[in-house]
Amino acid sequence: MYDTIMDQYHRALKRFREELTETKATAKLRGLISRNGRHDEKLSDVSFDIQIENDWMERIETAIPHLEAAIREDRQFIKSEGNISPIERVRKVSRSSVEHLARHSEMITHVPDEGEDLIPDKLKVYENESNYAVYENRVLYMVICYARDFIDHRYFKINNAWKERSAEMQFSKKVSAPGGTLAVEFKLSDSTGGLSDTEEENGRKIARIESMSGALAMLLNMPLMREMALAPMVSPPITRTNVLRMDTHFKEVVALYDFLSSYEKDGYTINKREFQISPFSAALEEEITDMVIAAMYLNFKYGKNAEDQLEANYLAEERRREEERRKRFAELYQNGNLSPEEQRKYLLSVIEEREGEIDALRRRLAEAERAQTELTESELQRKLLEDRVKQVQLEKESVAGRLTAEMRQETLRAEGLAKAAEDMRKEKDEQLSRNRYLEARLIGLLEEHVKPVQEMTEREAFLELEKEREAFERFYQKNWKSAKKKIRKRILWGRK
Repeated sequence: MYDTIMDQYHRALKRFREELTETKATAKLRGLISRNGRHDEKLSDVSFDIQIENDWMERIETAIPHLEAAIREDRQFIKSEGNISPIERVRKVSRSSVEHLARHSEMITHVPDEGEDLIPDKLKVYENESNYAVYENRVLYMVICYARDFIDHRYFKINNAWKERSAEMQFSKKVSAPGGTLAVEFKLSDSTGGLSDTEEENGRKIARIESMSGALAMLLNMPLMREMALAPMVSPPITRTNVLRMDTHFKEVVALYDFLSSYEKDGYTINKREFQISPFSAALEEEITDMVIAAMYLNFKYGKNAEDQLEANYLAEERRREEERRKRFAELYQNGNLSPEEQRKYLLSVIEEREGEIDALRRRLAEAERAQTELTESELQRKLLEDRVKQVQLEKESVAGRLTAEMRQETLRAEGLAKAAEDMRKEKDEQLSRNRYLEARLIGLLEEHVKPVQEMTEREAFLELEKEREAFERFYQKNWKSAKKKIRKRILWGRK
């Protein structure tokens, strides 16, 4: 991929230099730049041709799953130890405890009564202890450590060479040009290895080495291997026990050890290459000068916001060149001064020009059709929006009518409630007045015929008494008015 990038830039820069037209002003500026600052020019490259062999990596990658499987077998042996304890401390009796008691009758100091159980005074209790420090596990730990050190040694050497690669280029130029001073300082430091596909392949191999190293570190961090780290390390040569010879995974452990211990190669080759140029060669100086002028172009284009102006000048120059080329060919064609091959090229250029005009017309037609389609869609959308607006207006009017009717009903209901409340208030006042009248009459009857009523001199009681008196007087005045009418009828007009 990276080699392809370099190829693309090489091709593009060759065409760039072919397109440049040498004018007097350009030649003068290029000469000033190329002759200046020669003593500060430097280009250097330090690289390493690294070839990492695959045999040892593939062997370790194949063995890692077997190493993990061997760890997960959790091989151990059981160690049984016994202690004589008082019978009251014994919690569990095993077959071995009973067999030991049968051989040591001195632990029974009294004979039980008939029908009772025989209970010794002491009993030997056996405890089983698991020990994982078997020879096979220690060999497994030793082989994993050996593989880790084998990888780390080679990774350290390869990685150092990988890091030491470098490419640098620097120059400094200061030119007194017409109108002012042009100063350029450039420094490039590149540690990517030149962006080559070979380096990319080495990068993938280094990633494989790092992956293997991480896998072995994970295996050494498993509980069984952490316990084996406390046990004595096995020293070569390895004794081939039945497990190491017969078990599938432990056979692979021994095979890995045999491969690594007998591996006499480095597993890689490193060749250092150094290159330096100071001052630059003529060819490099020309390309550096092009780069400086290209930087001036970028500064002019973006610093003075001249992109539109430059683009317009470019298009105008392209049209001028094309017109000049067509005229030259047309004149030669009319005068018959063109060879058959040149005539063919001229006709092809005319056909190409016409095809370009046809393509331009087709593009304009397609744009017009797209505009017409967009206009039709816009008109349809406008009609849909108008229909929607009308629908929303009708819904608004309907909702307004419903709101008006509901407000009218609420107004009538509120008026009805107010009238009912007023009637209830009047009824309440009448009932209260009647109650006060009856209370006053009752007090008068009690005062006249039974016994004096207790005093009502307190403020609340006296106010209530006044209201009762007023109610009684209203009742009295109402009945006195009716009584006067009856008296007039009976005395003055002799009516009953």
